[in-house]
Amino acid sequence: MSNDISDDPWAQRVYLTWLARDTRYALTALTALTAYAQNTPVPPAAWVCFEDFLSFLGKVSRTLWPAPGKGPNGTDKGLEWRTKRGPFLRKILEVEDSSPLKAREVRNGSEHFDERLDEWIVSLPRPTVEEWQADTKPTFPAPPMRLINVEAGTIQVAGADLDLRFMAEELQRLLTKIEDLEPSAAALPTDMAALLATLPRVPIIPFDAPAEDPGGIQAWLDEQNSTDPGTATGDTEA
Repeated sequence: MSNDISDDPWAQRVYLTWLARDTRYALTALTALTAYAQNTPVPPAAWVCFEDFLSFLGKVSRTLWPAPGKGPNGTDKGLEWRTKRGPFLRKILEVEDSSPLKAREVRNGSEHFDERLDEWIVSLPRPTVEEWQADTKPTFPAPPMRLINVEAGTIQVAGADLDLRFMAEELQRLLTKIEDLEPSAAALPTDMAALLATLPRVPIIPFDAPAEDPGGIQAWLDEQNSTDPGTATGDTEA
């Protein structure tokens, strides 16, 4: 195994095909989300697409900007490659740090929405009947809503906005670049390309390669071809 991703075509193929897979799924979920969001009221299915979109967008982002540290089952070698993986992929795919793919505010806001509900609940005043009657009730903070703005083309989670049109353009640009570098990602179905890319590379064994018989595989084949068929099967002449 090479010590650098740039010298390992198989590793590059694995990374690019899986990144293409997650990018396509993010685009598919985003397209469905946009279609559902045209309805009034927005149907529950839109929020399923919303969560799917953020999930696959997170996978794309973490592939390009890996999380630090080894993780519970990590190794030093794996961490070394993870450290190299992000810069290498961003370079060949021409992804800048200013890319919307790196923005995590909306994703974090959605993944940790329960924590924001906790903070809202504990900060919400509990006015008494006397306060209501005296019209001295306190100001209530706005809940941490998740909103879809179809006209503006944005989604908002706990005050953080994500421009869906800009995101769609960047995801499509990324996918096109991946397919230019790794044609199999475009020629094959999404999951099949990713699966085939991860199969171990098996070296092609030439017929004259050495085997247990010093004569090699070719010598064994020659021996089989030169053997009398009747003798090989145990037959005798009548």
